Amino acid sequence: MSKRDLLLEIGTEEIPAASVVIGNEQLKERAELLFNRHRLGFDDIKTYGAPRRLTLLATGLDEKQAKVVYEVRGPAKKVAYTADGQPTKAAIGFAKSQGVEVESLITKIHEGREYVFAIKEEEGREAIDILVTILPEFILSLSFPKAMRWGDGEVRFVRPIRWIVALFGDEVIPFTLDGITSDRHSMGHRFLADNPILIKKPGDYLDTLEKSKVIADQERRSSIIKSEIENAVEDTGGRAVIHEHTFDEVLQLVEYPHAIRGSFSNEFVSLPRDVLVTAMESHQRYFPVEDAGGKLLPNFVVVHNGNPGLTELIQKGHERVIRARLADAKFFFESDSLKPLESYVDKLKGVIFQSKLGTVYQKTRRLVKLSDKIARNLGLAQHEVDHAVRAAYLSKADLVTGMVGEFPTLQGVMGREYALVSGEPEQVAIGIFEHYLPRSAGDILPRTITGQVVSIADKLDLIIGILAVGLIPTGSEDPYALRRQAYGIVSIVLENNVNIAMGKLIESALNLYRDQGVEFDFAITIGLVEDFIRGRLRAYLLARQLPADVIEAAADRPIDDMIDIRKRAEALNEKLDSKEMGDALVAFTRCKNLAKLELGTQLNTNLLQEEAEKELYANLIGIDNDIERADGDYLLSIDILARLRGPVDRFFDEVLVMAKDEAIKNNRIRLLNYCVNVFRKVADFSYISPPG
Repeated sequence: MSKRDLLLEIGTEEIPAASVVIGNEQLKERAELLFNRHRLGFDDIKTYGAPRRLTLLATGLDEKQAKVVYEVRGPAKKVAYTADGQPTKAAIGFAKSQGVEVESLITKIHEGREYVFAIKEEEGREAIDILVTILPEFILSLSFPKAMRWGDGEVRFVRPIRWIVALFGDEVIPFTLDGITSDRHSMGHRFLADNPILIKKPGDYLDTLEKSKVIADQERRSSIIKSEIENAVEDTGGRAVIHEHTFDEVLQLVEYPHAIRGSFSNEFVSLPRDVLVTAMESHQRYFPVEDAGGKLLPNFVVVHNGNPGLTELIQKGHERVIRARLADAKFFFESDSLKPLESYVDKLKGVIFQSKLGTVYQKTRRLVKLSDKIARNLGLAQHEVDHAVRAAYLSKADLVTGMVGEFPTLQGVMGREYALVSGEPEQVAIGIFEHYLPRSAGDILPRTITGQVVSIADKLDLIIGILAVGLIPTGSEDPYALRRQAYGIVSIVLENNVNIAMGKLIESALNLYRDQGVEFDFAITIGLVEDFIRGRLRAYLLARQLPADVIEAAADRPIDDMIDIRKRAEALNEKLDSKEMGDALVAFTRCKNLAKLELGTQLNTNLLQEEAEKELYANLIGIDNDIERADGDYLLSIDILARLRGPVDRFFDEVLVMAKDEAIKNNRIRLLNYCVNVFRKVADFSYISPPG
């Protein structure tokens, strides 16, 4: 089948960096679905994104739809043919209605009866005729977090669409979208190109744009930026500090990248590293420069999209900007440092934490008490308890400093710096910073026990408060990032083996809210919080490649000891394919199928008549005791439970559970209940499928 390349370029006003990535991903995913749905084969799909364009390049796209063959069911065979096999009027009429010869009808069995079927072939349409219709719809199917309308039109897109290039081979695919007619004219660099530019065929696209000062291929653009940055810092003896999030944003902000090294006064180098980095990255998208030892140099690298011939002028402009930005940061740091950090705590009385939950000052009071409780329950030394309590008291103080007001992402960071300036113990200062960790997926966890204690307290306080006032996250909305907070608690507990009684801690945290006059249903809120944290525990274990059924079996219990739940899940997983697990599952399943747990486990041993039921009872007592002695060795416990396979099989082979005598029947059911409960001391095996 003949093939051609397809090029679709959507030209726009400058697109936000994150939306370029979103658009690229959707272009590829939706194009594949679209072509498959319309029976158009292709060799490959590539997408390109830059500040003013989103581009789809499909190579080897079929010029014609694939022919489709399908069957249409007609009347039953006994209606369609006479006894001697001649077609009836029903068969002739059906064939005529389907446009086929009656002789071509076939018979097949469908749902136990024979029917006649017409085999039909539908020739494919020309691809360009299909593309004319589907490409406008395809463009409008792209969705972005924020879209806009412009002019008098009704079209919504991430930014106003200014041109559309649509080529199938060297042929234009003609269509109109919101008054813009597709053609073969694109736009090069806004200032450096002779616009518009002509795209003769899809294969010329990248080279033609590059000659017009646009690097549309983001992979090539990325390589150029990295090389430019290296060259810019080469004679400093240092290296650029390239954080992935900053680089990814810069990549989508420029079409024709050039890197310039700028400098600033040495007086600013004394500022805390995080202040300098934040001032350069967050506001200006600059890359800091550091020496071989990791100390920041008075330099930065900016990747610009302007005229390389104006490098000196551009450099001076950026140096003026960063000088002003760093001067502000220096002023805030020095001004904030004039007073001890604890002097800012009282100002938190004027900062609302949440409208129904009071102020940040009230939250601070709760954190102090909760951190004290956690630290003491962990059996920490008195000086460690004191550090945790002090870090909790100061944990939110930097929110009302000038620096955090200017650079909100520095909360916690500045708390640490100001605590050190104020003469607080280093453990307290580190704990203030670490209590926000982890700040995002993949972020580091608190390393110190002080940071771990205050982080758990802070996150649990937030989760409980928000759930208590009914602001439960939905599938699409979690404005307080409660899932991330709960995942953080789980990660801190499990990766640092923080042996904490979570159930009691939740009750304590709820009581702190109640003591401050917050009204909520105590019992309901406890259930909500436990279920919410259990959900993140499941997610954590899933991320460690544990099977879902194993996780459910281990986690179907109070979350008081999450370390213990992990141990159970790991043991179940390790034993999953073993003979012992197979025997245990068979024994458990046979007992569970006839158990009625509502009858309890209180047996009357005088009603045990058959040897097999007496033997099972004796084995259950011994195995129950052996599991207790195993003391959390769940690998051993599973082996112990496997010993029940023989006694359970003999019981069901020799004993009639549903005896006519009601008392005997119920006693035997209670025996099975006892068996189920012994198994559940390890896990709820009902979640795991037995062999076969």
